[in-house]
Amino acid sequence: MTTLSTSMLASLLALGLVSAATAQQRVQSSTDPKLYGEIGLSQLKIEAEDGPLSAEAKPGLLTGTLGYQLWPFLAIEGQVAGNVMKDEIKLNGVNTGVDAKIPHMYGLFLKPTLPLGDRVEVFARAGVVRTKLELSAGGLDVDDTGTSGASGLGINVNLSRMSYLQANWMNYYDKDDIKVQGVGLMYGRRF
Repeated sequence: MTTLSTSMLASLLALGLVSAATAQQRVQSSTDPKLYGEIGLSQLKIEAEDGPLSAEAKPGLLTGTLGYQLWPFLAIEGQVAGNVMKDEIKLNGVNTGVDAKIPHMYGLFLKPTLPLGDRVEVFARAGVVRTKLELSAGGLDVDDTGTSGASGLGINVNLSRMSYLQANWMNYYDKDDIKVQGVGLMYGRRF
């Protein structure tokens, strides 16, 4: 984890502990919506290291999530994402002429939440993601697909009882010296 994500995690945990001591227990009634959907944009950062060589690219994704509230503080989610912006790979900070994009990504998550009053809730996500990475240069295309554990943190701000805005940080892939992390902004709607 980067210094920024470690400090964000520590801040969210501290905020959650303080608010948990003062928050009232929310009881989900049978009329509360259990199904929800989210759509938004995510800016990823792909990093790969091999000895002294370091490659980096920052493609963008359109992300859609469908979730079901199992209990008041736990949901299960399916997530699908696709490429909206490719980025040129930089090798040790130098442009390579090779573009990186993620044509598609699929994930399944458990999402525990902690309300901080009526308008705000913080959450974590933990699950598994299958990611396809595609590299292209001058008509040559190379792609690879891999599955990895994924996790993240975020915050929802309710606009109304049925809609909310979300900001999140996710670690989608971390294997074989390759990391795929990103931040996202989403609009959510409860049904």
